[in-house]
Amino acid sequence: MDNTRRMHRTAQTGFTLIELVMVIVIIGILAAMAAPRMSLTDSSVHAQAAQIARDIRHAQMLAMTQGRTLTFQSLGGSYRCTDSTSTVITDPATQQPFTFTLNNGVTLTVASVNFDSLGRPVSGGALRSTAVDFTVSGGAQSAALSVSPVTGFVAVMP
Repeated sequence: MDNTRRMHRTAQTGFTLIELVMVIVIIGILAAMAAPRMSLTDSSVHAQAAQIARDIRHAQMLAMTQGRTLTFQSLGGSYRCTDSTSTVITDPATQQPFTFTLNNGVTLTVASVNFDSLGRPVSGGALRSTAVDFTVSGGAQSAALSVSPVTGFVAVMP
């Protein structure tokens, strides 16, 4: 008789079907409210601006490593790194041409910056006295990149 009573007293644990459905409904409502606020292009602008900044720095490092002047050149929807003869260089890290096409309708202002064998931004063989600015834009978002004169430091401003 004690064993029978003990079996009836054990409490069942877990969630009911109604509780699980309510949680799923609440998550769905929250997701539906958040989705219009985030568009793929808007979040992509800042991610691609950060990638461009890293690639500018990479081009600067390659110029120092290879001991020659290299150019980081924006073409609007893409960018590339070229040598003094405007030939796209092969990126030693990937063994692929150093070119990149921007995604999701993101664009980059057309501009270029040359780095000498010491990694300094130059123009016509002389050190740059002004920054080189790029603007990354897409959708309602934009980000600015600035390559500092003398040092070549790349700053990204949202």
